[in-house]
Amino acid sequence: MNSLQINLLTLLKEIDSICRNNDIIYYLAGGTALGAVRAGAFLPWDDDIDIYITRDNWNKLVKVMETETPENRSFICTENTDKYCNPIGRYVHNGTTSMMKSQLLCGKSCGQVIEFLILDPMPNSEEGKWRHRKLMKIYTELLTPYFTVNRGVMVENSDFDFDLYNMYYEKSKKKGKTAVLEEILNEICKTEDNDKTDTYCMRWGLATLMYGKDGFGNPRYEKFEDYKFPVGSHAEYIFRVAYGDSWMYVPQSDGQVIHVTERDLTTPFSQYVDMYMPLLNKDKLWNSYILNKEIGIEQLKSKEEKQKNFARCKLASGLLHINREGYDINTMWNAINSGDLLSVKSKLNHFFEIQNDKYVKKYKLLMEIEDDYLAVAILFTVLSGQYYKSSRIVSIITSRSKKISGKLSKAIDLWKICRELSIAIYDFKDPDKAQKLIKKNSNTKDILRDYVKAELWIGLQNSNLIEDIVDVEEKALSALDKYGRDGELLSFYAEALYRQGKINAAKTIYKEAIENTRNGFVWRAAKDLFGLVNSEMREMEYD
Repeated sequence: MNSLQINLLTLLKEIDSICRNNDIIYYLAGGTALGAVRAGAFLPWDDDIDIYITRDNWNKLVKVMETETPENRSFICTENTDKYCNPIGRYVHNGTTSMMKSQLLCGKSCGQVIEFLILDPMPNSEEGKWRHRKLMKIYTELLTPYFTVNRGVMVENSDFDFDLYNMYYEKSKKKGKTAVLEEILNEICKTEDNDKTDTYCMRWGLATLMYGKDGFGNPRYEKFEDYKFPVGSHAEYIFRVAYGDSWMYVPQSDGQVIHVTERDLTTPFSQYVDMYMPLLNKDKLWNSYILNKEIGIEQLKSKEEKQKNFARCKLASGLLHINREGYDINTMWNAINSGDLLSVKSKLNHFFEIQNDKYVKKYKLLMEIEDDYLAVAILFTVLSGQYYKSSRIVSIITSRSKKISGKLSKAIDLWKICRELSIAIYDFKDPDKAQKLIKKNSNTKDILRDYVKAELWIGLQNSNLIEDIVDVEEKALSALDKYGRDGELLSFYAEALYRQGKINAAKTIYKEAIENTRNGFVWRAAKDLFGLVNSEMREMEYD
């Protein structure tokens, strides 16, 4: 933990105490929750704390904080602060500075913060959900002049309703922005009874993530640094919605979210605000924000169309490249069948590079390539133990009206098996469920690395006798001979050694394991048992 995170932990403990004393339910959210469940600590790059809170509990908290905000702290939200134009409420450390451009005019939330992500109950009908999400995005856009729709954030859906936005915007000119915002919020909050909804929508207009209510419920408590804090009762389901099928893996550096702020952890932000605020022409600055917003909205439609065309061009050029290289699909299939994944990988690199382009992902596009090639691509990820790398591709394929058959259908079936095993192991931690899946699909057992990992995991969960542990050790060694130095396989081997009392040998294998996988649970086991830290994470430690 660095000094920034020490301050944040203090803030979190304060909020926890306030909520406990007032019977207010909350849950760790985002990277904070992920850190608690996957690492038992802050993610090394994490520089803020996120909290989920349902609408009814949020209303209670707003009322409580009118009288219970501690000294040298601020509680800032649209309900209590003029020119605070963010749908996310903040609990602020007044003795520090952590300042973004969008906070300049408000000047009251510029310290280290805990941010509150409000969970609104949604209508149960699909039509109601759709309208709820559209209104939430429009509410956020009207609320803040600081950004336009997605502010450069590459959310993977582009469904902003420009016509509806313009209707409300014109209405705000006549009736006033405050009145129109209240009108929209009242519409959003029509479904206020938690007992009558199946779904929550996260109150962040840029993402509008939808979560099944069952993912929250009565909170469970997870270790986070030196204390236990609440997370959703089924936090793993929430992670899978928010982060996808690879939620248990630590992202590469380009997927690690770091907020861009001006920071000073020893100086109150008021000192900076007092210096610059008299120099600002607040009305002029505000009007310039409004003008820029109007221009941005006008330009956005054409900008989105350009982005789509750019993505389509990338896909077309990618297809030309693949066709020019003249990859023989039969040769690729033979390589797949013989286990020569490296040669297949070299022929798929360009395809996956194009499919991972930010605009291709944003608009959920797929290269128009033959089904057999798509089947090889999916099978490659499945057979290499990385099925999650083709989750987006499978989602697009299965959403189309075109009938799926032949090799592509079989590849998707194998992908589904791997996903079901992952859910049984990571989301439910249920050895019986995993075992049933293995028995049900025993005909494919010998070709899937994920089957081997599932069997080793089940073996460790159910092993009470030393001979059972020895059996896991032997199976892990056999798998390593077959698949190479896979970090997850190494971790099963290391745990089997550890349980037999072979401590030094286990430590040596764990050292190797954490350098050969990004699985956060493997990293946590190595750290908890031996204080071992992945080399990349060691380099990221700062103060």
